[in-house]
Amino acid sequence: MMTRFKLFLCLIVLFGQADAAIYEAAEYFVAPQMWDNSQRLQALVDKVHSEGGGTIQLASGQYIFRSTIHWRSKVCLQGVSVQSTILKMIGTSNWSLFMGESTKQGDFPAIESVRFEHFTVDGYGMKPTSYSTDCKAFNIRPLTDAVFDDLVLRGTPATSLGVDFLNRVLINNVRVIEGGRNWTEGKGGGSGIGIGLRGYEDENFIITNCICVGCGNNGIFVEDQSRFGNGANGRQPMTEGKGQIIRGNIVKNGRNHGISIQGARHISVIDNLSYGNAGAGFYGNYFMSDVLISSNQLLDNHWGIYINPASNVKGFDGTGEFRDITIQGNVLKRNQIPTQIDIPEGVEIRN
Repeated sequence: MMTRFKLFLCLIVLFGQADAAIYEAAEYFVAPQMWDNSQRLQALVDKVHSEGGGTIQLASGQYIFRSTIHWRSKVCLQGVSVQSTILKMIGTSNWSLFMGESTKQGDFPAIESVRFEHFTVDGYGMKPTSYSTDCKAFNIRPLTDAVFDDLVLRGTPATSLGVDFLNRVLINNVRVIEGGRNWTEGKGGGSGIGIGLRGYEDENFIITNCICVGCGNNGIFVEDQSRFGNGANGRQPMTEGKGQIIRGNIVKNGRNHGISIQGARHISVIDNLSYGNAGAGFYGNYFMSDVLISSNQLLDNHWGIYINPASNVKGFDGTGEFRDITIQGNVLKRNQIPTQIDIPEGVEIRN
């Protein structure tokens, strides 16, 4: 009986392997040291999508890209390792390497069932003459059933991993170095990992085991898009997304805040280490409700925890809705200002 069961399992595995289409990029002339691989990879992405999906595998080497790749559903991208598969962005204008249907607000189909894993995106070759928030490694919205795993993203002028309106998405083991390197104070974007909210009623995603070093505006950033007065996917008013976890990450030596929540509901920020940031170890504004900030180490920042209304946002009166915020069990040491909470009277902070 056990032998038959083992045979059954083997048949399932073999069937699954046979059903998973693999496309070797080299066979489609996507090759290291080519002057530009953009058009070739775009053609391959479109082909894999049209054939029902599969995984594009990049061999070891440095791959040059000089323009955007518009990603498609059911297409995965896999390198050999972050050390050996390098995607280099080269250019003097602002563009993102991987983009969905559009970066605009509106009714666009979600990119579904994708994985990106085992490669590095190097943005140090991008030298635009002006700053734009649309100069990222990843710039995709909306996105469902996706995994970002074992990636290094370095030197992008704007946010490195900037993806909005997520549902059932895992961001794991992503290392960001100097994401948002062209960001300057007063500008938007420019973070390591930046997620926009209000695409779905339940926007379930997890950010875990990531390391963000020396980033611009924020290391890890979650932002409610209604602050800009825009609709998402044809919804007016925008759906209030909820259901996120930010856990077990390291955010250090940023030029502004470490972990930043600017408008969120039903979110847990737990077991993170945020230190050496010029702003706050944890920063919250716009609005926050049903938020848990627990068991984090917030060390050697300007503020340990800083929560205040977003009075600088156009069309917003600076009062916001702050309720059911639990701050407990955090370690705050050697911050210039341990805790500063500037929210309206009558708002309850539950410790």
